Amino acid sequence: MILAAHKVGEQGKVVGIDFSPQMIERAKQAVAEAGLKDRSIELRVADMGKTNLPMGFANVVISNCVINLCPDKDAVYKEAFRLLRPGGRVAISDIVLTDGISPDLRVRFESTWSGCLGGAILENEYLNKVKEVGFAEIQIMAHHLLTPEELEAMARCPGEEFTPAPAKEDLALVQGRVKSIKFTATKPHSP
Repeated sequence: MILAAHKVGEQGKVVGIDFSPQMIERAKQAVAEAGLKDRSIELRVADMGKTNLPMGFANVVISNCVINLCPDKDAVYKEAFRLLRPGGRVAISDIVLTDGISPDLRVRFESTWSGCLGGAILENEYLNKVKEVGFAEIQIMAHHLLTPEELEAMARCPGEEFTPAPAKEDLALVQGRVKSIKFTATKPHSP
């Protein structure tokens, strides 16, 4: 949100959304600390799948490792598509799996859904969701397999006070199978 505020400048508007009032409070503190209180920044507690913002409201929708935390990714991408003007784009950074995991392991990660592994799905399944909504020109900007240290940090995201550590054995089972992916996609001008 801070980076977005700098990108749109003094004339632009940024709307930050989170379903957690605590994260919105944290965002308000970040805005104040960054000296951006005079900018047009609106922070809302809302479901990313139903923001109640007007259709065609945005030029860009960005997300940094949040959509993987949403149980209904289809609804989130449908809402992003609805919010964008024709020609608008999404810029996404998220966590995906490169290979399937056992149902038992999935249940254990989902038990701490706030950890970034709780909602991670296969990369091709994730990108298919983006395509099925209607986005085009999907461009992978960067991706890399998480190191053991990154994997442990992501499993504890957004912090130890929110997410208990998964079992070391469970992390070992997904080592080399969890990837950070950054991509953009565009809402076509016409269907």
